[in-house]
Amino acid sequence: MTREAALFDLDGTLCDTSGIDHLVTGEDADYRAFHAAAAGCPPRSDVLEALEDARTRGLAVVLWTGREFIWRDLTLDWLDLHGIAHDGLYMRWAADYRPATVVKTALLADVEDDGLRIVEAWEDDAAIVALLRDAGVPTVHEVGGAAS
Repeated sequence: MTREAALFDLDGTLCDTSGIDHLVTGEDADYRAFHAAAAGCPPRSDVLEALEDARTRGLAVVLWTGREFIWRDLTLDWLDLHGIAHDGLYMRWAADYRPATVVKTALLADVEDDGLRIVEAWEDDAAIVALLRDAGVPTVHEVGGAAS
């Protein structure tokens, strides 16, 4: 049986990383520092409201992220701290340095294999927004103008 779901990206979408984005820009990008610092970032209230609305409408709440699996505990702690319930968390495997579009294409297949059909999504990366639309997700919300 397939269940309809709403998909939410974490960094830059559900998790407001605007105060730490400088850690992953330029030649000295430090993703380890970025992900560690994300533990102190607040959720975006507009996206959190959309997540709660999706749950109220009976959709499964699915989260995905380009974070490596080694950050799973930190991510789960952050979700718990902010009272964010979810029905699935999909993450990049450790030491998987493929482009986000490749990783998230694979994660979409994992979501589908788990019996979930994404009917709406929230994402801040323009390339991933395009990927979701190309995959046939009926409603894709571009968060923050969907940076590329």
